[in-house]
Amino acid sequence: MLGVDLESADDEKLSVEVFPNRPDMLSVEGFARALNGFLGLCVGAPKYDVCDSGFVLEVDSSVDGIRPAVVAAAAYNVRMDDYTVKSVMDIQEKLHLTHGRNRAKVAIGAHDLDKVSFPVVYEAVDPDSRSFIPLELGQELTLRKILSKHPKGRDYAWTLEGKELYPLFTDAKGHVLSFPPIINGEHTRLTPQSENVFIEMTGTDQRACKLALNIFLTALADRGAKIASVDVVRR
Repeated sequence: MLGVDLESADDEKLSVEVFPNRPDMLSVEGFARALNGFLGLCVGAPKYDVCDSGFVLEVDSSVDGIRPAVVAAAAYNVRMDDYTVKSVMDIQEKLHLTHGRNRAKVAIGAHDLDKVSFPVVYEAVDPDSRSFIPLELGQELTLRKILSKHPKGRDYAWTLEGKELYPLFTDAKGHVLSFPPIINGEHTRLTPQSENVFIEMTGTDQRACKLALNIFLTALADRGAKIASVDVVRR
């Protein structure tokens, strides 16, 4: 009756299949929100306050033929304990696989906001012209080499097949935040010590990116985070 398929249940765990029309239930927080409503414990549409971060994301026209859809936001006072880090990673991967069509339609980047200098720039660059240290590798590589040497690069190289330029997020100090939809940079890695988060999402469908961003942000808000908008400016 909740709109999911119950696969198994015991004293410690419920296993359910979430259908494509309810991507909000892919997170523990979203599932709990829906269940609270179904049980009558918390009814009505939840309201989330959004403040203005004052941050700007500049989007260059070079991404138009590659990954033109882009959204961004910030979240403050995130209780980033080990469980929350795991939950954030879990919802990222679930949204990537299903709603994001294996990252082709939507890809998510979450970063330690306190390590980001604004304005952030999203642009397409020559894959041999920029290099950075990607997550889980500890070695600086060019964008082109990441596609062949990094496990995530090999897994998702197909998303950039035939592209002469590759998308990249960099901050005002030149630090690479992410190489979407492949991998984030080590510089802004989230850790249990992170308190504030910068979220960027790119893809081929602006509406799908907005929906994924809302799902991600409301999950953080349900954990007590304060949500803030980021001004996206196209140039």
